[in-house]
Amino acid sequence: MNEKPVEILVVSPPAQFRWAAETHVGKERQENQDSFFADPEPALFLVSDGMGGHQGGAIASGIVAEDLPVMIENALDKLKVGTPRTVRSLLERMIAEQNKQLQLEGTSETGFRDMGATLVIVLLRKNRCFVANLGDSRAYRLRKGRMVQLTRDHSVVSELIEKGRIEPEEAVNHHARGQITRYIGMQEKARSHVRSFALKKSDRLLLCTDGLTDMITDKDIRVILSTETDPQTACKSLIIAANKAGGHDNITALLIDWLGPG
Repeated sequence: MNEKPVEILVVSPPAQFRWAAETHVGKERQENQDSFFADPEPALFLVSDGMGGHQGGAIASGIVAEDLPVMIENALDKLKVGTPRTVRSLLERMIAEQNKQLQLEGTSETGFRDMGATLVIVLLRKNRCFVANLGDSRAYRLRKGRMVQLTRDHSVVSELIEKGRIEPEEAVNHHARGQITRYIGMQEKARSHVRSFALKKSDRLLLCTDGLTDMITDKDIRVILSTETDPQTACKSLIIAANKAGGHDNITALLIDWLGPG
């Protein structure tokens, strides 16, 4: 079974956040095409899901997890004015650049044509959280028992719901479920969804792939995040719950606990 071990790191002193991550191949897949990245120094976290049905999905998500953080960190080092607006713009530009590079990689001898990957990023900077995504990998925030989705699903089903053509309850069994409209490696310009907000003490941030959210409900996720105070145990519990519900896909969960001011 292709499974990465749990990874956890606590930053101290002074401790501003702690994090944990776990990825699992699931019960039905032969290969884990999910990838994740975490670097506590710039406080940059990333989860990517290789495109299902696309050759080279594991290669694509691996490239995104390896190359994009370097691009972002280098751009942050050169940033002269680090306002929320300029940081959001930087993330948009780096994601669009990574999209172009993955397209080129897909036409090379070592790549696979049409390979692609979803993306969700969290960057913690000066007591502020920046979130960016492409595809249906998600980020959630748990604050004082209330959980909200921070990302926007770029999928056919999500667009149908937004246009009022189907009800949210119909999405579970819709024939277009799993079809995404934006991803790293797409031919068009990759227009990511980027937002930021001020962090508050005890905020809990979850980055995950659809192998988790397709298996268990947001309510189930909220209950686990609310009851499992240790991030490592919480990630493990999420993986177990998704596998118990069927484990139809690879499952990745990366959890960040904000301990700093706010």
